[in-house]
Amino acid sequence: MKRLLFILTSVFLFLTSCSTLDYPVRVLGFSVTKFENEKVGRFIKIFTMQKRDCFNKSLNIIKDLKARITHKNFNKGYIVAFDFSKSFNYCLDSTEAAVFITKIDNSNVKVEVVSNNSLLARMLSVKFFEMLKL
Repeated sequence: MKRLLFILTSVFLFLTSCSTLDYPVRVLGFSVTKFENEKVGRFIKIFTMQKRDCFNKSLNIIKDLKARITHKNFNKGYIVAFDFSKSFNYCLDSTEAAVFITKIDNSNVKVEVVSNNSLLARMLSVKFFEMLKL
């Protein structure tokens, strides 16, 4: 029993100590690495609003689209969600999309809608940017 506890503790400590390598979040399924290098399924627009307001409004938009948020981080500026099939009929319910929000200055943010499904990314970005303007 002590040996099992030692092994589990060691594994936990290893995973938490590797945070700079993104291993713990990948193991837990919370990594945004798969979106960072996406080129085709990336749509960008600049908005005049503060980061906090944009982040909160983005959370509400995703809920309005009946998608489910898997993870979010205000400080790093991302929201990852899936199950967009209720609003867009050409994707699986497991298809993920991410919204990256980057502060440009005190009154402007860059918003990126990204998905590995480029059709979803394009259609989602149109709807998302339209709703973000309101």
